[in-house]
Amino acid sequence: MVIQVAKQQGYTIVLWSWHQDTRDWASPGVSAIVNKVLKNAHNGDIVLFHDKVDGKSQAVAALKTILPKLQEQGYRFVTVSELLAVKAREAAKDDNSSMPQHP
Repeated sequence: MVIQVAKQQGYTIVLWSWHQDTRDWASPGVSAIVNKVLKNAHNGDIVLFHDKVDGKSQAVAALKTILPKLQEQGYRFVTVSELLAVKAREAAKDDNSSMPQHP
């Protein structure tokens, strides 16, 4: 119901990538967070982090490793708006490629 109302109001619903829930709120340890993200990284992922959990900074510490490693692997970081724009362009390109070509 909430999603339907949001869509009717013109909002876009955006969630994180289900395989990229770091569960950092449970304080699993910096290396567990790093391994979870790096092992599961795919283009277009939205990784879920919590910026402050009872004053613990495992997420911040993990990001100090994760961000450079992902950049080394060729990933780049964009805003949600930029990601949605890329997805829209890809969808439009796919739609155009399936159209018959006339000489």
